[in-house]
Amino acid sequence: MPWYLLPLIALIFCACDVPVAAPEKHPEIVIATDYLSPEDSSFFSEFAVKNDVSVVLKEMTADSMMSLFKKDPYGLGIDIVMVHHLYDMRRIRNSKMLEPFKEHIPEEASMGTTEECIKIGINPFVVISRPGSPINIYNDLSQHSFFMKLNHKEKTQFYAPYEERLHRTKTFEHMQDLHKHAIPMTPWYQDSANAVLTTYATYKLHNPEDSLWNTFTEVQFPNSATSGVFYDVLSAGIVQQTAHFKMATRLLNWLMEKRNNRSFVAYRGFEPIVSDGEYRRFATAPISLMQYHTMIERMFKELP
Repeated sequence: MPWYLLPLIALIFCACDVPVAAPEKHPEIVIATDYLSPEDSSFFSEFAVKNDVSVVLKEMTADSMMSLFKKDPYGLGIDIVMVHHLYDMRRIRNSKMLEPFKEHIPEEASMGTTEECIKIGINPFVVISRPGSPINIYNDLSQHSFFMKLNHKEKTQFYAPYEERLHRTKTFEHMQDLHKHAIPMTPWYQDSANAVLTTYATYKLHNPEDSLWNTFTEVQFPNSATSGVFYDVLSAGIVQQTAHFKMATRLLNWLMEKRNNRSFVAYRGFEPIVSDGEYRRFATAPISLMQYHTMIERMFKELP
C-alpha cells in the first residue's frame, strides 16, 4: 500500500467515529397542574423510583401555562399539563401547546377523535337532596328550589350536553328554567332548598363542619337511566418540544393503569376512568362537547 494512503485511511476511520449522546441520567419530569393534592408527591414517588427519574409537581393555572408557552414555547420547562376542567383543556388544546400521542390510547381514557389529551378522571354532576326528594333527571330540579354549587367552568360543561342534543333555543329555555329555581347557597336560604346541584368531587371534599350540607344526604345521579350522567373531566397532555417525550408518555400510561388511576383520582374526589357500574355516563365524547362551550357562555350573558 502506498505510504501516502495511510493518513487518508486514518482520517476516514476518525470521521466514522461520531460521538453519540448518552441518555440523560435521572431526568426530571415536570407536571404542571391547576390543583395539587397533599398526597401527590408520595403517589408519584413510586413511578420515580421504578424509572430512575424525578417527578416535579408545579401548581399553575391554565392561564399561566398558556402564557408561559406563548412567551417561550421551546423553553417552557414543563413536560405534562394536567387540568381539572374540560373548559381549560379546550383552551390549552386550542393554543397548540400539546404534542399528539404516538401510541394507542385505551378506550376508557380516550377523549374522542383527538390524540393530544387523555382522560385521567371523571367528575359527575350529581344532585344531593333531602330525603324524599327524588331527582331522576336534571330537569326535575326545575320543580324545586335548589342550590347550584357550580363554578363558571363547571356550569359551561354542565350545559354542553343540552346543546349537543337540542336546538339552541331549547337549550336556552332549559337554562332559564333551572336558573329561575336556583338560589344562592347561603345559610338563610337553607330551609328553602330541597337539593344541591354540584360535582361529586365538591360533595366528597366539602368541609364536614359546613352545616349547610347537613340536611342534604341523598346522593343522586340524574339521567343515569336515560341519556347518562353529565360529567366534567380531569385531563392531561404532553407539551410540545419536551425533551422527555418517551418518559412523559410512560408516566401517563402508568397513570391510566387501573390501580394507579383509582388511587390518584381518589385524592381529589374524582371517579376513575373505568366505570364501576354505579351509574351510566353520558356517551358523547368529551372532545365533541368542547365545541359548545363558547355558545353556552354567550347564553349565560342573555340570562336575566
